[in-house]
Amino acid sequence: PIGSLPSIPGRPPDIASLPSGCSFHPRCAFSEELCSSETPVLGDGSDHRAACFFSDKVARSTNVAFDIRPVTDGHTATEPLLSVEELHVRYGGRRRLFERRADVIRAVDGVTFSVRPGETLGLVGESGCGKTTTARAILGLVEPSAGAIRFRGNDMAGLTPTEMRRARKEMQAVFQDPYGSLNPRKTVERIVASPLEVHGGFTRQEIRERVRDLLRLVSLGHELLDRYPAALSGGQRQRVGIARALALEPAMLILDEPLSALDVSIHAHILNLLRDRQDRLGISYLLIAHDLAAVRHLADRVAVMYLGRIVELGDRDDVYSRPAHPYTKALLSAVPIPDPAASRDDQIVLQGDLPDIGDRTVGCRFASRCFRAEPQCLEVEPDLQGDGRSCACLFPLVGMSGGAAEQR
Repeated sequence: PIGSLPSIPGRPPDIASLPSGCSFHPRCAFSEELCSSETPVLGDGSDHRAACFFSDKVARSTNVAFDIRPVTDGHTATEPLLSVEELHVRYGGRRRLFERRADVIRAVDGVTFSVRPGETLGLVGESGCGKTTTARAILGLVEPSAGAIRFRGNDMAGLTPTEMRRARKEMQAVFQDPYGSLNPRKTVERIVASPLEVHGGFTRQEIRERVRDLLRLVSLGHELLDRYPAALSGGQRQRVGIARALALEPAMLILDEPLSALDVSIHAHILNLLRDRQDRLGISYLLIAHDLAAVRHLADRVAVMYLGRIVELGDRDDVYSRPAHPYTKALLSAVPIPDPAASRDDQIVLQGDLPDIGDRTVGCRFASRCFRAEPQCLEVEPDLQGDGRSCACLFPLVGMSGGAAEQR
């Protein structure tokens, strides 16, 4: 189907019970009878070698082409499922001994966005810009300093414990650290079954069958059911976290770097799985990632974050093809080209490191690294402006008029 990535069928074999012959033959599109009985060796005498009986056939094959699924227009007329308004999260505030003032770290500094039913919002930006803190505040793991978070129109801050429990059932998360988010004292079966047991309504047999189905969805074998997180690889732990998050078929999934620990062979499968679950169940995603290619594949809209604030927000195709903020353009230009011989004339190398998140000066917070900065940028901090397509820049790269982007 349109929007599906080409992926390797099957799942990686258990290293304790490898198949006979070539270890890859159960998943190989070029496999023949010889592959299941004999093990190929890595040839010699050449700079490019492959342990395959039919490497010449593989070399003649062409790459599989795929299309990026178009953005669905139906989201624009729907009330938001999740609404974040002027969210602030601050840390610190206590004065240290012999210091005149206390340092306040503004991890999130006035973030506003919404996610509609069945929509994916991609949240991108450099490490330390506040993406994960925003997600943790939405989940109630960090207390906001100011602002409002509404889920299905209800203010999360005013929910009773019973209402919060119901909201948690509908809003699940995949965390950035796949090991820290799994209980080391529980087996894989108990971890994936936890949401089903906590929220009830399932028999023991239904839970057992559901857990096996979920592991199959994320390409994990039943032999892992009795293993503990310490016995799993990073990619396997991440997939256990994804299976747990999908257990209750929530209305909203917050995905904090869900692909960072995955093998390349599993990467496309998980992206296709997330898209399939969204098509079937109407799940909404808040996708936090550094992988701009994955965001482009899965997201409907993209928000670009810098030092605690969103500096650009718009439809995926507009943001990727006509970036309005200089920071967005610099991020996109940093994406590598899969050709070592190719060169990029449009690559923008930002000077300096990301400023200290507690250091707030007058003016645009990106001005010290911006290749288009003017004296005015050091005096005025721009607000996020625009209808549909928004940008926080005094001198945007494209014209912002009624949400339409016009190239300058």
